[in-house]
Amino acid sequence: MLEQLWEMILHLLQSLTKFIVPAVFGLAVLLAVLVFRRKLVRLILCIIKKVTGRFQAASAIADSFERPAVFFLTALSVYFGIGVFFFAAGLRVEAAGFLVFLTKLLKICAICAITWGLMNAAPPIVEAIQGGEKDVDKTLVVFFSKIVRVVLIIIAAVIVIAEIGYNISGLITGLGIGGLTVALAAKDSASNLFGGLIIIADKPFAVDDWIETPDLEGVVTDITLRSTRIRTFKDAEVIVPNSTLANSQIVNWSRMKKRRVSFHLGLTYGTPKEKLQQATDGIRSLLEKHPDVDPDVIVVTFDKFGAYSLDLQIYYFAVKTAWGDYMKVKQDVNLQIMSFLKSIDVDIAFPTHTIISGDANKSSV
Repeated sequence: MLEQLWEMILHLLQSLTKFIVPAVFGLAVLLAVLVFRRKLVRLILCIIKKVTGRFQAASAIADSFERPAVFFLTALSVYFGIGVFFFAAGLRVEAAGFLVFLTKLLKICAICAITWGLMNAAPPIVEAIQGGEKDVDKTLVVFFSKIVRVVLIIIAAVIVIAEIGYNISGLITGLGIGGLTVALAAKDSASNLFGGLIIIADKPFAVDDWIETPDLEGVVTDITLRSTRIRTFKDAEVIVPNSTLANSQIVNWSRMKKRRVSFHLGLTYGTPKEKLQQATDGIRSLLEKHPDVDPDVIVVTFDKFGAYSLDLQIYYFAVKTAWGDYMKVKQDVNLQIMSFLKSIDVDIAFPTHTIISGDANKSSV
């Protein structure tokens, strides 16, 4: 009796050993991968960067696959852990169908990870193809990156549907039957798409440009297949259909090569003729010497007799067009004019009124 009991215990221990050891091993591998998966992926990507170091966009492309690789490595470790558990438990036959399902699921995860990585890598790949080491139009990179992403999503969806077992030919036939209806329903989207292509080809503006249309003014933040996003100076985002922009009059202020400054400067009526001439010559001279003023177009002249001043017309162009830099140039020029007029003892006029009292021979200012 004791011998039979002892044999049963030994048999049970052997069975548990056969099950526990592989299960613990599989669980240990699973936990190790889950804990160190990010470091493992970064190590692999670091090696790839060193091998492809001569390729300028290699670093950005490799970084694009970091999160997708972590995702796939997690799915692979879970798949491995479940497989080890079933085989350790001696459930090879029972688990065969389930493992087939898991294998398909793993393939779908691989497809999603590759698509995800390629979508992330689309901008640096397009930039590398468009310009290499040259300065690349940011608008082209953004626009074509979006097109590449849409194409990748469609291809991945078709592959996943085929992997599931759905009849692709039937799906394509169904799409063909409904194509006309979809085309009629999406005519506005198609016009916006062609409008976007016209914007890309004609290049009336680019991302980060300051533009003005009859309806709004702001900075372009994004150009998509359907619309263009513009950030107004009130910090509101306006989404404009590409077809509308393509048919609108557009003023691109960012493409100014220089920016105009024009104003009148009034001097007091008591300014002598010689001082007036000295003031115009001196202001013209300081404008010609200013590093941020275009020396080819400078006008400083005695323009007219104003209501309370002798008015000088000052007209020049600042070579810096960005708003902040432009305002700094204006301020610097104005301060130099003030200092110069003070140095030659010429006063700037201000509004005055003459009041005549009852005695016509007396007046006050």
